[in-house]
Amino acid sequence: MRAVVVTLPEKGHYLPLIAPVRALEARGFEVVIAAQADIRPELAAHGLHRVALPQGAGPPADALRGQALAEILADPAALARWIRLLLVEAPAAGVAPMRAILRDVRPDVVAIDTMAYDGAIAAELEGVPWVGWATSLNPVIPETFDSALIQTTRSLDDDRHALFAAHGLSASFRVSDVLSPRGTAVFTTEALVGPPPPQVELVGPSLRAPAQRSPPSGERPLVYASFGSQAWHQPDRYRAISAATRELDVDVIIAMGDLAEPMAAELERPRLRCVRFAPQLDLLGRASALITHGGANSVMEALALGVPLVVAPICNDQPHNLRILERSGAGVGVDLSSLSPGAPRRPAALEQAAYALREALRAVLGDGPQRAATARLTASYASRSGAEGAASLAARHARSPSSLGGPP
Repeated sequence: MRAVVVTLPEKGHYLPLIAPVRALEARGFEVVIAAQADIRPELAAHGLHRVALPQGAGPPADALRGQALAEILADPAALARWIRLLLVEAPAAGVAPMRAILRDVRPDVVAIDTMAYDGAIAAELEGVPWVGWATSLNPVIPETFDSALIQTTRSLDDDRHALFAAHGLSASFRVSDVLSPRGTAVFTTEALVGPPPPQVELVGPSLRAPAQRSPPSGERPLVYASFGSQAWHQPDRYRAISAATRELDVDVIIAMGDLAEPMAAELERPRLRCVRFAPQLDLLGRASALITHGGANSVMEALALGVPLVVAPICNDQPHNLRILERSGAGVGVDLSSLSPGAPRRPAALEQAAYALREALRAVLGDGPQRAATARLTASYASRSGAEGAASLAARHARSPSSLGGPP
């Protein structure tokens, strides 16, 4: 049996799919990962070597991370253009290369990151059953939610439906995600999001390594902070974290990409470390709190490891995730939008942000309701394997095995 897993070429998208890929392999599938950019070195570091790319595919664009991305996120019009590129223009160009990959691999089933529309279209055109593996909580976002992302995706509905209609297909969307008529796996449980909509399966967390709690390495609690692998250019947020934790008896590790060296020199003080990138699962295994932008992968990993969250959204689905966490009781939100890159530097705003962060940390570090709610969600996550659930969904819909020498 063969499977193709289609992912977007960013860590927040391919990392949650690593464990389901391995679970499919354990079921006897030969799995090939397909992406529109060259992420072979990143996947190889996780032991995955079967990768298919369009001819001439280069690495992911540097313009979608760090300071360049921060400038896009600071401009609502530029952010809307980026989302249109991601959800309309790039998939339109990607259908033909993805069809070529499917013809070459001849899979029995395709599992797509539910933002990889080109994978869904290519699978339909090649007659291969496909299922969704969502790397966000978008498929379970309540209809009552509203946000800049929801408004933007709603404005793109005509273009998104036209993209599928151009190939004689129809589609169903929830926020940024396309939903498979055969089923879409979401890596969470009812304890966090409640009952799922039709054709959505809550399969539990998907971690690229086993979730393990370790005793703290020092006498003080560890606070770990990260704003993701793309939107890490947030210097004023790091200044606020430093100011917020100075009066707390905690150790602090902040992952901040290329800002690590200059910020380390600026913020030099005991019990605070600035690093480029961190082994997040290892640190969450020792952490007492996570300060995060609220990306779905970070939320999932923190809950799986029993770490309450302080969430300061930056863009896109992150405000939705915060609302869900606040509803569950496992997270506390802090508005740090006044500290966004490009915003005027105001000492008062930095002071207010530091105070809000400090109070949020005191809440989640104590033995109050946030820690109890987190423990309840962690128990729910421990009872389910997202990797097995996602693999099961794909395996159930695989067609009869293709012959090795002939057409599928």
